[in-house]
Amino acid sequence: QTSADEEFPNRIMFSKNQQPEAVPIVNFIDVGPKDKVILRIVPLRDSLFIFKEDGIYRLTGTDSTNFSVVLFDNSVELIAPDSASTLNNQIYCITDGGVATISETGTGIISRPIENEFIRISTNNFPNFSTATFGFGYETERSYYLWTVTNETDTYATQAFRYNTFTQAWSRWGKPQQDTI
Repeated sequence: QTSADEEFPNRIMFSKNQQPEAVPIVNFIDVGPKDKVILRIVPLRDSLFIFKEDGIYRLTGTDSTNFSVVLFDNSVELIAPDSASTLNNQIYCITDGGVATISETGTGIISRPIENEFIRISTNNFPNFSTATFGFGYETERSYYLWTVTNETDTYATQAFRYNTFTQAWSRWGKPQQDTI
């Protein structure tokens, strides 16, 4: 017997019920076009949101007999996969249209007040933007934090943008320069 690795960049595999280590070869769901890679999968209360290179898909259902995947929004593309995080049963992330919120009911852009800053740092002049950028939701603070680069040569996140869900306002923090020993 010989085996070969098979790559399916648009495929989700799932385990048997109550057996997370058992994943039969027939337990899979193909999501969208085969040539578009899955970038991130984020759960909300009633569904999984699958971020691909060609948009956002939504998986609903309670078990393998009724799983359903539909295209949720093809006008939004995730540009920093590690920026996707949940807060208040919504997904916050940075997309090609700015910082977006995604919920069961739709997609919205919340970064209009600071849009020029994201336009500047998401260009090709900032080669580490998509890999250095990350975000997280902080439920008790009711805030989404988005860490990203400041300068073209940054290889890690050097500034943070904080979005408060109650005030719907942005604030910005810079990371202090560290001396090397």
